[in-house]
Amino acid sequence: MAKRMDIHQFTCIEELLDHPLYQAIRSFTDNHPQGGFFQSIPFYQFSRNLDESKPFLLVATEGERILGSVLGTIQSNGNGVKSWLSRRIIVYGGPLIQENSTQVLDLLLQSLQHYASGKALFVEFRNAFDTSAWKETFVSAGYEYRPHLNFMLKTDEEELVKKRMSKSRWRQIQVSQRNGAEIAEPENEQEVMAFYQILAKLYEEKVKKPLYAPEFFLRFWKSGVGKIFLVKKEGVVLGGIVCPIYKNKIIYEWYVCGEDGQEKGINPSILATWAPIAYGLEHGFDHFDFMGAGQPDQAYSVRDFKARFGGEEVCFGRYHMVVNKALYQVGKLGLMVYQKVK
Repeated sequence: MAKRMDIHQFTCIEELLDHPLYQAIRSFTDNHPQGGFFQSIPFYQFSRNLDESKPFLLVATEGERILGSVLGTIQSNGNGVKSWLSRRIIVYGGPLIQENSTQVLDLLLQSLQHYASGKALFVEFRNAFDTSAWKETFVSAGYEYRPHLNFMLKTDEEELVKKRMSKSRWRQIQVSQRNGAEIAEPENEQEVMAFYQILAKLYEEKVKKPLYAPEFFLRFWKSGVGKIFLVKKEGVVLGGIVCPIYKNKIIYEWYVCGEDGQEKGINPSILATWAPIAYGLEHGFDHFDFMGAGQPDQAYSVRDFKARFGGEEVCFGRYHMVVNKALYQVGKLGLMVYQKVK
C-alpha cells in the first residue's frame, strides 16, 4: 500500500532548522540536478526578516522521503495601500521535483495556490531550466505560460569564452581596463551605498520599477551568499553588479548598473557584467546566469547588450497565475501610473 503524500509548510527559518526532516530537505535541495541559489536554504536564510520579501518553503514528502519542494518569496513595495496592491509571490528557478513526477508537482501547486490566497495578487514562476514537460500540469492548475528569454554563459575556458563573445565587446572590456577602470569588491559600506545610488538612479529614470531599500544590498554584501563586484577608477565607484553564488557552480546577475559615458573610454556596465564571468572562469564555475532577457516578441535593448557576451539564448519562460483578479487589475494600473510619473 502506497504511503500518503504530505505537504510541510515553513514560513520561518527556525521552524525549518528544528524540523526532523531538515537534513533530508537540505540534502534534497543541494543535490537536485535542477537546484540553484533561489531554491536553496541559503537563499531562504538570506531572505528572512526583509521588509519587502518574506520567504516560504513548501515540501512534499512520503513518509521521510522528500519528493519535491518549492521555495518562494512574498514580495511587496512601499507601505499601506501601495504595499497591499503590490503583493506577489515570485518563485525564482522553478520547483524541484523527484523524478519529474507530475503528481508531486500538482500537489505542490495546489498547496501553493491555497497558501497564496489572501497573501498575494498573483504567483509567478521564473524558470531557470526546461519545464516544458510540466506545462500541461501548470496550465491545468490555472497558470498561463509566457515565453521569456535568458542567456546562460558557459565559464569553461577563457579562450572559448572570448571566442564566443563579440570582438567589439572584448575590445570594450580591454579598453576600459587600459583606461584605468578596475574590478574590485566593496571595501566598506560607503562603497556599497555608492553603487546603490547609481542603481537607484537607473531604476528611477529607465527601469521604472520598484527597487529594494539600501539595507537589502548591505545585507547581501555581509551575508556571504554571493559577491558584489564594483567598477572603480581612482577609488570612485562607476558601477557594479550583485551576484548570488550557488555551490561554486553557478553565478548570477541579480542587479547591475554603470554610469556609462561619464569617463571617456570606460564602459562600467560592460566591465561590471564581465566581472562575474571572469570570477566564474577563475574558480571553475559551470556557467553565468544573466537572469532574464525579455519577451521574444518585443524589442529589448538589454537583450541586445547581453547577447554580445556570447551566452546561449534559452526560452524557459514563466508561469503566471492571478490569484485575485479584481485587485490584480488595480495593482497593474497602479504600476503603469508609477512608471509614467517617474
